[in-house]
Amino acid sequence: MILHKFKLNLFLITILLFASCQNESLQDDLDSVEQTLTKDARATMDFLIDQGYSSNDLIPNFQNKTFIYAGDMEFSFDLIKNLKKNRIIEESSVEKNQWYFVGNGVYYENSRNITYYIERNFPRSLEYEFSWAAYHWSRISPNINIRRTYTRSQADILVGTWYSTSDGAWARAALPSGNGNVGSWLNINTAKDHEGASSESTMALLIHELGHNLGYLHSDQTEGGLIPGTRGPAYHAANNCGSVMKSSVYVCNWRISSTPGWSSDDRIAIDWAYDLY
Repeated sequence: MILHKFKLNLFLITILLFASCQNESLQDDLDSVEQTLTKDARATMDFLIDQGYSSNDLIPNFQNKTFIYAGDMEFSFDLIKNLKKNRIIEESSVEKNQWYFVGNGVYYENSRNITYYIERNFPRSLEYEFSWAAYHWSRISPNINIRRTYTRSQADILVGTWYSTSDGAWARAALPSGNGNVGSWLNINTAKDHEGASSESTMALLIHELGHNLGYLHSDQTEGGLIPGTRGPAYHAANNCGSVMKSSVYVCNWRISSTPGWSSDDRIAIDWAYDLY
């Protein structure tokens, strides 16, 4: 009789433990599926939709707390909250020290000296091309100076990687979060054959991604408006070499040398935002 009760109790305990584990597993699944946007994230999404973005194209990335857009750039969930905190008065002296394009605010003083840190997982073979990408941005305007730091905590941009065979993006970068600083990270997808690509194409890709860090969007897409003086999305959609910021990056005139490959529209866009001289 005692043995029978013992077996019965053991059976009940096993059932309860199994049910508990099942509930925990189910809750984990629900937590992973039913993640909801915060109030600030929803405000940012509403703001971007007002700017012309489709909600279907803004993919929430809960790990990074960003919206992935057009494959290779990410808007911070806190973008609109930061913009409201840093609201500027038109025609004020502060406005002259800050530019906005689709809400991506960067202070000139925070772009004069930008530091990047190469994470340990970044391929050493691509550091050369990255240094050239930083060089060309630094040479185009006196208000842009991008250099490497070996102290991670001092970096404005963390340069690293992710690995995904199902992700079509070769690289991805954070856009400015609206607090006056440049986008805080740039990653390449190591599932792609970067090693097999030419040095020029890799450099052009990295120039493109650094452009996102500085606040530039894709030149051939209509969302967010038009930088004054540039020829617009239709022109850039039809011209592969119209801008290094086209959504599909082409080598065009870029070479591993000190000779820049900027197009005339690139120069107009950079002059409008940062001043060339």
